[in-house]
Amino acid sequence: MNVFENMRTNKPSGEYHVITMNDPGSAIAEQYRKLRTNIDYSSFNEEIKVMNLTSSFPGEGKTVTALNLAVVYSQAEQKTLVIDMDLRKPKIHRGFNLSNSTGLTDIITKDKNKDDVIQKVSEYLHVLSAGEKMPFPAEFLMSKKLKALVETLKGEYDRIIIDCPPMTAVTDASIISKFTDGTIIIVASRKTNGDVAQSIVKTLKENGANIIGSVLTRVQRKDQRYISGYYYYSDYSE
Repeated sequence: MNVFENMRTNKPSGEYHVITMNDPGSAIAEQYRKLRTNIDYSSFNEEIKVMNLTSSFPGEGKTVTALNLAVVYSQAEQKTLVIDMDLRKPKIHRGFNLSNSTGLTDIITKDKNKDDVIQKVSEYLHVLSAGEKMPFPAEFLMSKKLKALVETLKGEYDRIIIDCPPMTAVTDASIISKFTDGTIIIVASRKTNGDVAQSIVKTLKENGANIIGSVLTRVQRKDQRYISGYYYYSDYSE
């Protein structure tokens, strides 16, 4: 099943606008709660505890979606961890004005204690930033130590949301998708080429990803006559 949501993801300069935290009663925040519900309904027959988000290109709203989705899960009192695995261009920490001086890479390469590195935004929302940049991110993401860490964290959190790099830039998202329960693809209205999107879906599936849905972002008012709220889209189904 593929879930498309109608939402806009504008952000102030230098910051990510986490509207579900800053204005939880807004209509846009409600769209993120609908997205959360659709994800939950899509997983009746399987547990979707760890999910990763990717996109075709930068600037499609992937990180904003990850941030807001993590917030709405935490607001439902589900213990939620958002992990930044976009190791080349980490951004998650900026959404909550947190430090990126230590993070995921430091746990794996420097044996830092995860409990000392994970930052708490609230009781139910925790953040694991990317940490120190790696010379070979793909090799890092394929490490057994990283997979073991994710398995450990899976036992401690209700939901884990992973922000990945765009698919057309590097292979990182395909690697990450292999050890998550579900992958969500971010598609920007009037920006993402359909052929490119289909190619990305094909690549992810060939690498064993479980694609649970897609999110349509940056919808303009003039698109409203064509898109109403949210809908199911079957082009990705086999």
